[in-house]
Amino acid sequence: MVRVLTIAVTLLAAAMFAWAVPLARLFDAFQPLIVALSIMIAAVFVRLNRGMPTLEWKSLNPDRRKDLTAAIVSVTTEYGWIIGINAVALAGLVSLSVIGTSDAATWPEGIRRGVAGAAGGLVALSAARMAYVVWRDIDIVRLQKRLVDEAASHESEERERTLAAERLANIRSSNIRPVEIKPPKAWG
Repeated sequence: MVRVLTIAVTLLAAAMFAWAVPLARLFDAFQPLIVALSIMIAAVFVRLNRGMPTLEWKSLNPDRRKDLTAAIVSVTTEYGWIIGINAVALAGLVSLSVIGTSDAATWPEGIRRGVAGAAGGLVALSAARMAYVVWRDIDIVRLQKRLVDEAASHESEERERTLAAERLANIRSSNIRPVEIKPPKAWG
């Protein structure tokens, strides 16, 4: 579903750029777009540097732990795709900025619209993939929270069981014997 939505957003953005944004005007936006794409790539590299979270893995539920590690590997693969998509978009925008407005103005109208659409589509795809990965990161953080909370609850329960067992052992070891309780006597 997310991929279909990403494809639809990308194609819609490409069509809108090809139809409504002349390539000559798009040249004015190349510098801010290049900066935005560079910041996205830098953010992905920072996130890639984090790797796996530091948790006490032995105390976690094995099935949930496998879910978490699989989700982290999956989102890391998505980071690779984002870097690739952004690299293609950056290379295209930098190449176009080197070509310049005057040379691009000599191209046929269809090619200019196609280039504007491709540029808009790539930028939209980069933004959509970045939004998807942010959503996935939030999802992974929620999974980590559940795992940490479960592990903490499990530790707390184990501590309470141990403490209760110790107290029962202390009570039993004190040799408390039942006392015979006599019925009350009437007054006077």
